[in-house]
Amino acid sequence: MPLSVAEFEKGESGTNEIEALLRKHPDTAYSLHEIEEALIGPGMNRTKHLDLFIAALTLLAPLLFEEKKIESRVINGIPYFRWKG
Repeated sequence: MPLSVAEFEKGESGTNEIEALLRKHPDTAYSLHEIEEALIGPGMNRTKHLDLFIAALTLLAPLLFEEKKIESRVINGIPYFRWKG
């Protein structure tokens, strides 16, 4: 259900959980499904949590493309991400 601007403004900005995970493990690279599982859990309900995951992933764009703090490599056709700092 869409929110009004007033309802949206009452929300918390919060921490980007993907960024926090990558920062915490700078010597480890993760595929998207591994990041999703680490954040949501192995028995995840993908329908319920997909919006949260996509939002967190979208917010990483500046760190990937402008600040280049997250490094990406494709290995065997699978994109992996790690904190570069």
